[in-house]
Parts: sequence; structure tokens; C-alpha cells
Amino acid sequence: MQPEYPVYIKEYFNMLGQWMVYFGMSSLDVEPNWLFDVCYKRDALQASKFGKVNTYCFVKYANEHFDTAKLQQFSSQSFDYAMKYRQGMPLGFGGSLVVYPGLITDKIMQEHTNFLNNYLKKHFSAFEFPCVLDISSGSVYCYPKTPVWGALYYNGFRREVEDMFSPIAWKRIANR
Repeated sequence: MQPEYPVYIKEYFNMLGQWMVYFGMSSLDVEPNWLFDVCYKRDALQASKFGKVNTYCFVKYANEHFDTAKLQQFSSQSFDYAMKYRQGMPLGFGGSLVVYPGLITDKIMQEHTNFLNNYLKKHFSAFEFPCVLDISSGSVYCYPKTPVWGALYYNGFRREVEDMFSPIAWKRIANR
């Protein structure tokens, strides 16, 4: 049984599901009361990533204080979950993985932005790219820098999490 959400969060999750379809994602069943509230997956061939890319989005509404330890745990456990269930070519040999753990909060806290500004987890041919949506402003926060080894990907990751999670981006896309 899913937790009871405020109406605005129910509306957000409904719109999120529709936008995920727009971005080629499909919904995955989630275990009740587990790590995340909703999960989406996309498998696509991408020449820029040299093969088949498994992309996962894990979304959790934080209706209570979600400190940086919980945010880091949410991100790393989402990545581990995706690694466990991904299928396809081995990572680095025609296969890669992108994981977007997305935390939805009523108002982002400074500790969240500090964490996101510094959290850069390296994986072989796989990317863990957490973000936080401040539902009150519609702004998405994520790692703002581009490491040398991620120069081909990090601008695209930032753009993709903004487009996928932000109601502001949804309005911009709908008005194109």
C-alpha cells in the first residue's frame, strides 16, 4: 500500500508519469514502502555512449526531513537496485547504465545543495546522478560541475534531469 500523499504530490506523480512516457521511459512496479515511490526505465541505443544504455529514474517524495546521509543512501541504493536488474551487454563492452535518483521535497535545504555540489560517484561505464526537485519552486538541483572524465555526458545529464523532473521544463517543452 502506497503512503498517502498531499494532493499536489499526487498531481505531480501523475504528470511525471505522463512526461516519462514522453521521454521513452516505462513504469516499473515498485515494492510498497520501499526505497522509492515510483521507478521508470528506458533501454535505448545511443551512439554517444557507445552502445545500449539502460536508464533508470527512481523518485521519492521526502515528506519528512531527509538529511544528506539519507540522500546519499537513496542515491547509492537506487544505483545498486538498477545494477541488480539491468540486462544487456556488459558495462563498458556495448552496455552502459545511467541512474537518476530523484528526491522530491517541499523546499530544498542548504545541506541538500551542498551535498549535490560535491557528490560525484565514479562507476565503470555507469553513472549515478542524483537530483532534488524543490516542488515549491519547480527547480531541479544536481551536480553542477563537469569532471574531465565526464565531459561528454554531464551537460546532457543535467539537461535530462531538468527536462524529466521539472514542471518548469515541462511547460517550456509543451510550448515549443
